[in-house]
Amino acid sequence: MRQAATKKLYTLHAVLRGRVLDGTYEVSGRTLRFNFIPSRVAVVDQRLVMTGRMGFEIPQQPVQYFENVKATLMATQGGIGVSPVRRQLLTGTAQTAQTATSDQKLEQEKGPETELQPGLHSFEPPKYDELGRPKVESTDALSFVGVLYFRLAPLDASAWAIPLDMSAVQLGARLAPTDDLARDIQVVFSDIIIGMDEKSPNQQLVNTSIESLNRILVS
Repeated sequence: MRQAATKKLYTLHAVLRGRVLDGTYEVSGRTLRFNFIPSRVAVVDQRLVMTGRMGFEIPQQPVQYFENVKATLMATQGGIGVSPVRRQLLTGTAQTAQTATSDQKLEQEKGPETELQPGLHSFEPPKYDELGRPKVESTDALSFVGVLYFRLAPLDASAWAIPLDMSAVQLGARLAPTDDLARDIQVVFSDIIIGMDEKSPNQQLVNTSIESLNRILVS
């Protein structure tokens, strides 16, 4: 007879490194590592679904893996700071990851506005997009995703003697890339989210971006 889980796990936090989402979790007072290795993404019922392999470190045991774990995107958080350069991907004809234009580079590199006179600043009226949303340094063509929040399919942790209830876990995937592969993945994820915007959907952008991302994940 299996022992009932003693603690419910609600959230896992991970950082994208290469194509792997890497993080830690706590069990029985110990901090252990886990990772999620996505193998494919698709749109199912108007939701982005990521499928992959999930591994957990377990005390005194080899790393245990859950295969074909599905993660459904529930929400996103925009990034803060200079937007990633949308360079041409090397994995194929990825039309969604375009090289930054000269205007975008100037916007990213532009410093503070010059003062007209000491103590007198120049302020331009705010600019808005076609939907009335204000444009800032990380919106419109410079927008990008910083965090993706997924709902994981229920995991039978008791099968691996993990004393946690993993029946309803949220995976928070932070995109703060430090390598080119992760940067490319962040750009394509950003394009998918832009294309799936309910107010201004772009199905072609979604399709080409998903194709590009799947190509990266299996390369």
